Amino acid sequence: MSDERPLNDADAIPGIESSPLLAARASDDEGTAVTEVLDADPAEDPAPTIDAPAEPAPASPLAATATASYAHACQIVAIALSDLAEYNQAVGSLTQVLPTASAVASSRSGRDGQTARISRPAPDEASVPDTDVSARTRHRIPRRAAIGLGLAAVVALAAALLLASGAPSLFSRVEVADVERTLAADPDFMDGFASDDYVDPSAYELADVSITQVEEDGEGLVRVDATASLRNDSFESDCLAVLLFSRASQVENHPEFEGASVPDGAEWVGVVVQATAETRAIAGVTRDADFPEGFSARFDAKAQSCTYEHLEAIDLWFGERTITTPYTYAFDGVAWTRSAGEAVDSFAFGASALDGSFSASEGDAVRMGAFEISSFNATSGAFTIEYRASTAGLAPQTISGVIDCTVEPAPATDDTASYRQADGYVYAFRGDGTSTGGEGTSHIEGYLGLDGSIVFAFSGDYTKPAFLFGDPSNETMEVSGIVSRRDA
Repeated sequence: MSDERPLNDADAIPGIESSPLLAARASDDEGTAVTEVLDADPAEDPAPTIDAPAEPAPASPLAATATASYAHACQIVAIALSDLAEYNQAVGSLTQVLPTASAVASSRSGRDGQTARISRPAPDEASVPDTDVSARTRHRIPRRAAIGLGLAAVVALAAALLLASGAPSLFSRVEVADVERTLAADPDFMDGFASDDYVDPSAYELADVSITQVEEDGEGLVRVDATASLRNDSFESDCLAVLLFSRASQVENHPEFEGASVPDGAEWVGVVVQATAETRAIAGVTRDADFPEGFSARFDAKAQSCTYEHLEAIDLWFGERTITTPYTYAFDGVAWTRSAGEAVDSFAFGASALDGSFSASEGDAVRMGAFEISSFNATSGAFTIEYRASTAGLAPQTISGVIDCTVEPAPATDDTASYRQADGYVYAFRGDGTSTGGEGTSHIEGYLGLDGSIVFAFSGDYTKPAFLFGDPSNETMEVSGIVSRRDA
């Protein structure tokens, strides 16, 4: 095969008017090839004109995001297309100078090797069999097909060069893995969308990441709308995120990515522009700083709420007060909030809480020779006092009796604030009974004090004897003070 090169104005077809041209023609259907040396007669075939090569189109500016590999590949394609244009021009020129049917054929014959001129008349169209024409048509490749094959070869060559130079990255798109990596690296996003109030913090897990829309802004940036889910021990969020991506090689050109880290080997670098979520609670509240011990709430997933009853027990030396306060915790999609219901309190006396012997500790209580409580009823607060009391003076009169009493709680007032118990109440008692003197009556009232004490005011009838002359008289003695349990 002979070497070929494109034709141009500088080296047009050599010897087109005087030198012989070498041409190959296909033989008949039997496959016999005949090589002929044709001497073109300039008188019979005028010299063809050759068009000048077309001016190359001005190079289009590359996009700002084009890499060096892409620019190099584009240059190779441009050169190949220019070569193809010159080749097409040369083929067009050659078709104008090919020998015609009336050309004079020359052949070497004879033993002396001389060249004999043989006149080759043009064949009569009617004498040429149709089979010869069809055969010649089948063996000839159309000019347009040749051009198409050449262009396909150039494109294939350019594609191979692009693949070899790593240019496929120029056509890559943001993938789900890029979005997932960007979301997972954003601390604000991974902190979740719900407050940790009333729950124990736990790490979120990212799942179900998908891309819903991708838009390119023409400046090398890609906007991605994505969905994802976040879940931890307490909450689950369906997230919508808007992210912005740039090629790793172009990050420095975009201020939006200032401070963004570029992972090793990453082709795309992204930042989270905006994120919203619909969040629901998948577990109830687990803690409340106001109730450090024994906190346990009931969770209703459908209602997105929790209920908890706080029992506050206040121990007193004679019983226990319990305050029950219902609390409701509601999740609003962002945080748990707490509201308190109406508190219900109750008091229960201890069994035999007041039973026992008491002795004087302050005031005139020393005149109470005996003060003993029995038959205490924890349900009704009823009890009995057996007493013995004496008058003051040199000749004291002593009386005794039994008084039936009842103790009841009451809110403290300014006058009774000094008797207020730890639960904020005062426990007052009163009762009427008998006396062995005078008209035979007695009365007592008072308050249950602190630490096993009782503050009381007693009055009882007694008979005052006559002094030297006269009759005895009925009188009433009064005794007040504080007595305390002897075993307290």
